[in-house]
Amino acid sequence: MIPIRVGISYAPQSGPYPRYIEATQSAAARLGLDVEVIDLSARPEEAATIDGIIFTGGGDVAPARFGKDDELGRCEGIKLSRDDHEFRLCEIACARELPILGICRGEQLLNVHFGGTLITHIATASDHVKNAGGEDAEHEITTVPGSVVAQSASAERAEVNSSHHQAVDRLAEPFVATARANDGTIEAFEWAEPEGKPFLLAVQWHPERMNQSDALAGPIFEQFLKAVAGSRSYA
Repeated sequence: MIPIRVGISYAPQSGPYPRYIEATQSAAARLGLDVEVIDLSARPEEAATIDGIIFTGGGDVAPARFGKDDELGRCEGIKLSRDDHEFRLCEIACARELPILGICRGEQLLNVHFGGTLITHIATASDHVKNAGGEDAEHEITTVPGSVVAQSASAERAEVNSSHHQAVDRLAEPFVATARANDGTIEAFEWAEPEGKPFLLAVQWHPERMNQSDALAGPIFEQFLKAVAGSRSYA
C-alpha cells in the first residue's frame, strides 16, 4: 500500500511545530491509515506529489498582502520568506485541487490568498491571546448546523483554545463562516458552495495543542485525513 502523503506548510523541528506532525500521525493511527507527513518548509519540491496539505500557525501575514499597513505597530513575527513560500503552496494546492486544512495563521493565510482581508489587531484581543502564564486562552464558539466543523463538534456550542491577536475581517467570496466566538470573531470557514470542490476547512484555534479526544481537536484532523484518503486512489 502506498502511504498517503500529507504536506505541512511550515513545521521546523522546534517550538510548537512538531505538534502538527504528531496530531496528524495520531489521527492517522486512529483511522488505520498509512500516512507520511512531509515538512514542506524543508522539502518544498514535495508539494508536487502530496495528497493534502495543512497550513500551520505562526506569525502574522504581512499586511501589504491584503492592502493594509501596520499603523499601530501591532503586527508580530512577520517573515516575508515564509509568506512567499506559503502563498506559492496555496497556488499549488488549488491548482492540484488538494484537500486543505488551515490552522490559526493558516486560516488567515487562506482568506488572504482568496481575496479576503484581516483585522490587524482585534479589539477583543485580550480574550483570544495567551494567558499571563503562557497558556492558551479558552473560549466558546458557536457552529453553523450542517457544516463540516459542526460535524466534529457534535453540538452547536463548544470550547476551543485560542492564541491570536488578528482575525478574518472581510471573508473571501468563496467562503462562508461556520463558527464564531461570542464577540463575533470568525473562528472557522469553509466553501460556501462545496459541491465539486476538494475538502477545505480553516479554523482559528489550535486543535494540535488541545487534548486530541476533544471534539474540535483530533476529529478535525480525522475529517481532513478521511477527505485526503477519499480524494485519491492508492493501492
